Amino acid sequence: MTEANSITELKKYFVQAGFVDSTVLMADICPIPDRVFVMHNSYALMAGYAALPEESETESSLMEAKEKMHAFIRKALLALENQKGLIIDGYLLIALHQAPLAEVKDTVRDIELDTKVCRKHVVWPMENGDNLDRLQFITILSLPEPLRGNSANTTSFELSAEANTLLTKYDELGSLERLLDAIKNGELADAN
Repeated sequence: MTEANSITELKKYFVQAGFVDSTVLMADICPIPDRVFVMHNSYALMAGYAALPEESETESSLMEAKEKMHAFIRKALLALENQKGLIIDGYLLIALHQAPLAEVKDTVRDIELDTKVCRKHVVWPMENGDNLDRLQFITILSLPEPLRGNSANTTSFELSAEANTLLTKYDELGSLERLLDAIKNGELADAN
């Protein structure tokens, strides 16, 4: 699978999950590096990186690529928070050209277990080349579609009699510690 195809494939899944292109959002935040595409929705920013073939051949080159992208997404998330007041989740995806060599698979696992700053995922083409492998592990893609709002089917919420008793007693006593003492001393036998 070519770089363009893997990026197109990833973008397709993120569009289905409600993400949009972030080129305009990032224009005044920080420049987007080569081989990187950035997408966002109301609660997350995703940076996808199409790794060079040689970056997936050795542990050190793959870790170097991860660190470079980690620095970018960290900078982007901090800028969004500081300049725009947005605090959002971050996702870093590294798309390899082919399945990693056996000696690099432990590094892939280490990258995905590193949750510092953002969640990280590594994907690569399936053996048949039709799709990307490991997409099922990207939680943001697995979330169900949001429920459609329906104001006609609302339900009211009421506290139980016991909860109301506890709140009333809490208001009278003025602290949780006093309320707990009252319960322990049997003053609220019905609230136990």
